[in-house]
Amino acid sequence: MADLNPKPEEVQINVPHLRTGFKEKFAENIMNGVYDQRDVDRLDKDDAYARAFLRTLKANGDAAKAMDLIDNCFRFRKSIGLWDLTTDDFPSEIKDRNAIYFKGKDKNGHPILYVNVKENLATDDVMPLLKQYIAWVIEQHHGKDPEQMCVVLMDMGSADPCNLGSDVTKYLIACFTIYFPAFLAYLIYYDIPDVLSGTLSAVGSVLHDDKMNQKLLTVKKTEITKYISLEHLWPHMK
Repeated sequence: MADLNPKPEEVQINVPHLRTGFKEKFAENIMNGVYDQRDVDRLDKDDAYARAFLRTLKANGDAAKAMDLIDNCFRFRKSIGLWDLTTDDFPSEIKDRNAIYFKGKDKNGHPILYVNVKENLATDDVMPLLKQYIAWVIEQHHGKDPEQMCVVLMDMGSADPCNLGSDVTKYLIACFTIYFPAFLAYLIYYDIPDVLSGTLSAVGSVLHDDKMNQKLLTVKKTEITKYISLEHLWPHMK
C-alpha cells in the first residue's frame, strides 16, 4: 500500500520552525507544567520525533498545524503518566488477555500491532488501566523509533457491536491518529462479520479524513496474504 504520509526528508526543513513556534505558542503551558518536561525536551532534541508530528496527515508538513497536535499529544501523555509506566504497573488480568501486542512484519517490512478486538471490553473500574496499557504497548515501539510506521491488524473474529462501539475501540483510533504521530501505515480490519459492517462504517466516519480512511482496509481470510506473508500470520488466519 502506498505511503500517504510525507517523507522525513520532505518535512525536515520545517523542524526548527516547529520547535520555536511551539515554545512560543504554548510557553505558558510549558512554564506551568501542563506537559511532562521530558516530552518537551525530547521534541527539542530528537529530530525524528519532531518530524513525526509534521508527517501526520493532519499537519502534512505544516508546522502551525503540527503545534496543535503536539499540545494534544503532550497533554494526553502526561495525563496517563506514560513516561513512568512499566510492565509491573499492570496486573495479569490485563496482560494475560493478549489483546494487543507486536509480532512479525507485513510484506513491506512494517511491524505488526495485533489487536484482538473481542478483548476490548472492560468494566468501568478496569477501563482506565486498560487504556494505559494500550498506550504503554504502543509506546514500546514508537518511543524507540518514531519514524518506523506500523500496520495495525484488528482481528474481528468473534467480535460484536459492543466491541466496535466500545470506548476502547474509539480510544485505539485516537492513539493511531493523534497520540502517536505518524504511527499508522495502514489498518486492517480482518475477517469482519457482515453484521458489523454498518457499525464499522460508523466508527470510520468519525475520522472525517479522506486520506485516513484510505488507510482503513477490510480484508477477508482469502485476501490477507496480499499484505502479510504466511510465516507472519497467526494460525487461525492461514
